[in-house]
Amino acid sequence: MKLTSNKRITVSLRTRDIISITPVCHHIVAGDGAVCRFRLDSAVDVGCGTGLSTRPLCEHFRHVIGVDVSETQIKMAREAHAQTNLSFEVSEAERLTFIHDDSTDLVTVAQAIHWIDQEPFYKEVERILKPGGSLIVYGYGNCVLDNDKGNQVIQRFYRHDLHGYWDSRRRHIDNLCQEVRLLFPGWTRNSDFVIQYRWTAAEVVGYLSTWSAWQSYLKQNPESHLLRDIEQHLRDIYLDQRVGITWPVFLLLGRKAPTS
Repeated sequence: MKLTSNKRITVSLRTRDIISITPVCHHIVAGDGAVCRFRLDSAVDVGCGTGLSTRPLCEHFRHVIGVDVSETQIKMAREAHAQTNLSFEVSEAERLTFIHDDSTDLVTVAQAIHWIDQEPFYKEVERILKPGGSLIVYGYGNCVLDNDKGNQVIQRFYRHDLHGYWDSRRRHIDNLCQEVRLLFPGWTRNSDFVIQYRWTAAEVVGYLSTWSAWQSYLKQNPESHLLRDIEQHLRDIYLDQRVGITWPVFLLLGRKAPTS
């Protein structure tokens, strides 16, 4: 699978783990999208949270490390994943001092680059990557429904009801991290991927309930019926049909220069 293709590529996932496109990262590192017949040595997933974006790398690398600044998230990751080639560390992205120089084949950042101080982080990436190693930054933007009326319901919730409850860095998700630049000369951006589901109205509302802005809103409005109303609106619009929901995916790739 070549990411330089102009063809839109649909990734249909079986769970709500919509950032688990890490096998794609492996194909890129293996070389121009070819399926690799061997396992690479090491990968580091920075900003790993509870390890959802980290675990799939274990199928392709001999050792994988998930890194997050949150002790709570790392505790949950350690409890959730038991792969023998997987470990988790509490650390700032900008200070990966426990990782040796020139030791890593791949560094990934999934839906977290906007939380990281990029200049010192990139210096650490340059230090820990092997010559020819790769940095892949990826994530997804805001969801779009396949019905104009349904999409208006979601957009009103996102932009009107939750206005003032989003963190200011949410703007980076709104624009697919267009302002992010990698440190390696010749780095590339790819937008060929989309993620798609067909959900019930209840499943859509279940997803909306995970939004951080909704959690903040709910603390101040604990009796709110907003999500219940949204679910009913979607049921009225879609009747017995499932809701088509799509996220645009962005993927940035950079490679450290190989040894001459």
